[in-house]
Amino acid sequence: MRLKFRKKIIVSVISALIAFSVLPVNAAFEIDDLKKDDRMSFGYSIINGYSKLSEKSGLTSYKKAAVFSSPDLSNPCLLALAGGFYLTNRVDMDRLIKDNGYAMELIKKLNGFLGGMWIKNERAQTLKQELKREGVKILDAYDTVGLYIIEGDRSLAQKLMQDRSADFVFAGGEVPSSMKDMNMDGSSDRADIPLIQRYLTKELHSPDRDIQHYYDFAADINGDKYVDINDVTALQR
Repeated sequence: MRLKFRKKIIVSVISALIAFSVLPVNAAFEIDDLKKDDRMSFGYSIINGYSKLSEKSGLTSYKKAAVFSSPDLSNPCLLALAGGFYLTNRVDMDRLIKDNGYAMELIKKLNGFLGGMWIKNERAQTLKQELKREGVKILDAYDTVGLYIIEGDRSLAQKLMQDRSADFVFAGGEVPSSMKDMNMDGSSDRADIPLIQRYLTKELHSPDRDIQHYYDFAADINGDKYVDINDVTALQR
């Protein structure tokens, strides 16, 4: 039963938080893999990689960003409550990935629900205090879930990505149309094929760990955990 609840918390809390806390990992790995700490860290790194690339390309900006500080996923009470929330609210995962308004509505409801059940997120409180000390403008705060929509810039984002109280910084602060976007033009299509081909020939590589993790994830178009010619074919259809 606890394993089932753990699956629900990962899907409903992390995934619902914003395009992907684990949404990208969800597409690249089996759901059972997500209970592993290294998979969670990998998912967070993918988001940071996306943020760095999309901000650099001009697709998004750190002027508005989402910062996430995970609640304690080892708390059995939290797992049970989140599992119940997932089922009761009939969370639509397909819509969650594509509809930022729906995702934010769920986050707000989940935050209120968990807060009403006396769930605390100490890491998020630490992060919030740090943001306040830095004079960061917080546009929206979901203290129990651990999500903050903020105004900032590149230097702040880079600092938060190294902060032990923050798991990721999501440039733009909204669910993007595609999280598998190699050329950062806002969509996953044939225009990404040349970069996938460069990835296959090992010409596309970044010394930045987060960016490389994003490449590893985004090049796997069909989500079979392997990057090969089949991913190119998937975009040609």
